[in-house]
Amino acid sequence: MTLQNKIEINATHFLDSFLLLTEEQLHHKPSLNAWSILECAEHVYLANCSVSKIICTPSLPEKVENQSVELFGEGKLNHLLVNKRAVLKIPAPDYVVPKGIFKTGHDLKKQFNDVINNIITQLDKTDLTKDTQTIKHFRLGEMTKTDWVNFMIAHTNRHLLQIEEIKLFIYNKTDY
Repeated sequence: MTLQNKIEINATHFLDSFLLLTEEQLHHKPSLNAWSILECAEHVYLANCSVSKIICTPSLPEKVENQSVELFGEGKLNHLLVNKRAVLKIPAPDYVVPKGIFKTGHDLKKQFNDVINNIITQLDKTDLTKDTQTIKHFRLGEMTKTDWVNFMIAHTNRHLLQIEEIKLFIYNKTDY
């Protein structure tokens, strides 16, 4: 399966996770300091925008930083971001903290799909299997563009689990 297919499936799964919720449910915060589902989705959108900028930035052909197109790989990133989610809670950097730019789920869906389509279009034009240049992640360190795409998918899955927890809270009114 191509990275493009993985991104499409991941994005569809993410958006479908809150498709049938009311606007009130999308804005509901399980606690004072917790994010709502819409804020969580905005955070994922903002992170995806950052990945889009990274993917669209041309690599310098003369700059070879390592010999591998993946320093982390899909499995390790999924393990760190999804499997270790309960243990590795990292505060989001300011540029991906939700700012309330989406008032409705419909607003989010359109812009979310736009950034996903931009990434897929860029991947269709670029052969990442030849790109070994790295771009620093604020916490994980140097990552290749392929790592960044795998990060985006794992990061989305991480917050998909968070959204499912919020939905359980909304439906059951249990402690978050």
